[in-house]
Amino acid sequence: MGQQWYVRCTEGVWMSLVNTKECIYVALDFEGLRSLERTPQEDMFLTLFNTVVSNLILYKNQYTINRDASKMFQKFQDGARLCIIIKDVPETDKNGITKEFQLKLDKLVAEEGGDNFITKMYGGGLSIIAWPVFHDVAWFKKLSKIKIKLDEQETKYENAKTFLQNTKVIMAKLKICDWSSLNENLIHIRVATLKRLLPIAVSYGIEQKDPIIEPLVNHDSEEPIDGPIDFLNDGKPIKLFPDDDDHDDEFFIQLSEYLRNHFEKTTQPRKESSDDNEWFSNFDRFLKDIIGHRTSRVKNWYLENTARFPQDNSDITDGRYALDQKIGELTRLWTLCGLTCYQCGLKCVKNCGYNENHDHKENHDCLTDHKCHFPCHFTEAHNDNPTPECRHKAGHKGKHACAKMIHLCGKACFLIDKLNCQKVCSKEIGHDDGEHLCQSKRNHYCGKDCSLSIHNTKGDYRCPNKCIISCEEEHDFHHCENKICPIQCPIPDCKERCQSDDHFHAFSGSQQVNHFCGKEHQCRKLCEEDGICNVLTEPKKQEETYRGRVEGTVITYTKYIQVSDKLKCNKKIPPNEFEHTGKHTHKEEGVFHYCDKQCPFCEYFCTLPYGHQQQIHDTKHGNMTQTEFTGEDDEFVYAGHNLRVGDQGTFVLCNCFCKDLGRHRHIDYCQNEENCRLGNQSRDMQHINVKVSPNPDKPKDFISHKLFWERTGFKDPYTVQEQQEFAKCDHECPDEKHLKSGSTSVPPTKSFCELQLFHAQLCPESKPPNDYGYISSDGHHFNCEKLNTAFHIVFVLDYSISMSEQDIKPIQDFPIYDDLTKKHNNRIGAVYQAVYLFMNTRKNSAKITPDSISLILFNHKTIVPFEYRDLTNLSDVLNSMLKYEAGGLTDFDSAIQKAGILIETHFDPTKVNVIIFLSDGECKTPTNQLNDICKQNKENG
Repeated sequence: MGQQWYVRCTEGVWMSLVNTKECIYVALDFEGLRSLERTPQEDMFLTLFNTVVSNLILYKNQYTINRDASKMFQKFQDGARLCIIIKDVPETDKNGITKEFQLKLDKLVAEEGGDNFITKMYGGGLSIIAWPVFHDVAWFKKLSKIKIKLDEQETKYENAKTFLQNTKVIMAKLKICDWSSLNENLIHIRVATLKRLLPIAVSYGIEQKDPIIEPLVNHDSEEPIDGPIDFLNDGKPIKLFPDDDDHDDEFFIQLSEYLRNHFEKTTQPRKESSDDNEWFSNFDRFLKDIIGHRTSRVKNWYLENTARFPQDNSDITDGRYALDQKIGELTRLWTLCGLTCYQCGLKCVKNCGYNENHDHKENHDCLTDHKCHFPCHFTEAHNDNPTPECRHKAGHKGKHACAKMIHLCGKACFLIDKLNCQKVCSKEIGHDDGEHLCQSKRNHYCGKDCSLSIHNTKGDYRCPNKCIISCEEEHDFHHCENKICPIQCPIPDCKERCQSDDHFHAFSGSQQVNHFCGKEHQCRKLCEEDGICNVLTEPKKQEETYRGRVEGTVITYTKYIQVSDKLKCNKKIPPNEFEHTGKHTHKEEGVFHYCDKQCPFCEYFCTLPYGHQQQIHDTKHGNMTQTEFTGEDDEFVYAGHNLRVGDQGTFVLCNCFCKDLGRHRHIDYCQNEENCRLGNQSRDMQHINVKVSPNPDKPKDFISHKLFWERTGFKDPYTVQEQQEFAKCDHECPDEKHLKSGSTSVPPTKSFCELQLFHAQLCPESKPPNDYGYISSDGHHFNCEKLNTAFHIVFVLDYSISMSEQDIKPIQDFPIYDDLTKKHNNRIGAVYQAVYLFMNTRKNSAKITPDSISLILFNHKTIVPFEYRDLTNLSDVLNSMLKYEAGGLTDFDSAIQKAGILIETHFDPTKVNVIIFLSDGECKTPTNQLNDICKQNKENG
């Protein structure tokens, strides 16, 4: 398999075939990775497809292997052999280059640990080959060595059809990001195909009848299943089972007539048989041969098409159960009744009824004209030829007598109302005993309903047949002609009849009678083993839409749902038992159950074995259906979408969420308020001192990416390199050069703090680590050029009596609201809140030279609560400000004059002096004082 890095000469994948006597060699030429015309996901899918489908992979490389290459090789667990080709290496350099390349791979594997792509993807081994320059003779000799490597690999596919099927399945799995076992998918597809074809296979003994007949075949080898298709004279396959829209009784009568006519033409006509019991037995055997041949071929068809898979697999077992059920229905459909026809003495050739208690609903019927076709017994009385046929019903007792002449009495039988009466007296003409009696003689049947009537687990059953005890015999218990027990087996889903040959088996003994059929039964209970039997990842929909809480936010995404279930038990229930021994289990040997722990965000089950020893769970993760967004701001932007606190995370995958954030911190509910109050929290968390939604009254913490995943109990799904990046501080340098770039096509380069997340603040006056970059005023270290601008900001605030009015108040749910409303729920409180928010924003701007803040409060007098303070401790600054309540008159002059004095006192040429003046009153503008301040500031430089 050829692959190229960076240089693109192929689009997609091209296939070539070489057909030899031993096998077919398939060569796939893959487009080079990191093509400008391919997305990273498409690159990854090409790599995965290459790995899974191949025996040997030739990876042509420009002598580079790095983390970018590693990221292309994440996920999947197949076992191809990987040969990395270092192209155009002179003979003299090959040993050194190969060794150096091996060292690079070793380092990469060591960094990634057990998750490295070589171990996960290329279980068949790894070779590094320094390939000679093209015109060198050694270039061609290397090809023969590659051939040896390939021939050392075990043939991966039994035939071309298997290769094609696997290729299609792999491509489909990649399309839906399904990383489950390929073999399980192949089994599921094979069994689903067989179950889909099962109705026509049982009905016709073929896989397709229109437009052309397709026989039952082995789907791996395409070889037909042994045994011919069941044809009769017309050359069409015999249809033995009704379609869904066929009426069962009508179907059986029509088809049985077709088979019965064939049997009578080729074997034994019924009307010529003097013993209907013998004819019925032969016809029944004829049908059983047809059914037996059909069921044998269908069973072999299923067995051959599942032979290469484990036979205890739940899908195989389920398919076999469906097959047995269908064959059982077929066998019952063609089980003949055999009781006496309601119109004559022949046996009923209707079926017993394959869905109920082996009784058909209508009267027993021999499906003939019910006439006796034998010649008249009194041949000497007839001169004509042939001798006239008997006038009696078919299957009658006694002599055959025609209707042309009076050979017997012929008067009405005195028991003519009885069930089996043949209507006319069979005694000699002129008999003088005064009792007219037909050929049934004294054995006329009682004719009342059979006494078999019970209630069992499958409902009420009442025998529909009539009593055949002589009407002249006194009896209270009525016996019908049927000798066997017709009641269904009590095992659910089993429709076989009771194995007993005693029609009144249900009345035998004082104990409860179980009407078992005497056969094994497939247990249909769910597996009782701990854990989850089966886990499948498949898309619920190709696309879904999420509508956010911010107007206009509509997100289209693919939603994946992990399907997990308990499989049915694969044990057999022994004959004559309701249950098997032991637990219900879907596999008796080597049983595997998934852990039942679920990811709290996407609810995907852990894919490790139940009871695994390692403490950390692992899964593939899906959409974060159990998650809602939160943040320091009520509205924010995530992955280009405008969101609000409380938006659902259904459109985000667990294993992509943090990657889209870059360096980040998570928000979680505080788990130990006392520790946080005392400052004893761990290095991976930081208490949040303001209220954050949702549930703003519940205290919350910032926590690290590492702690976030530790609390889930699941393995961190991100790469080692990503985890290392997430562990670093998320503060950005605020310099404008990181916010814009000279070219609109090139994104700006962000600069982050070089320290770990939640690090202790560095002293802004100290040297930066490694004497490079700068330390911001809030103690972060940035590896970029030192910023030049800092400010001395002088707030000049009016706190005269008019500022006590309550037409404007502090904003609720904003910082320090509770502190302000105690004494300052008025204009001055609103000003204090605005000043605090401004200072907090300046603090977070992280300049290398910290801002300094001074505060002047004025009415008709002037006070200075603090001067030239830094912003490292905003709580102290806030408390100094909150001591002063509104009152007094207004004087602008003294306030501005005081501002000038503070600027002069603390003058720093590296800082820009700024006066922020806020007042609700009216007073003369202090023009002279402002001019003096500007003039003095300019003179000081």
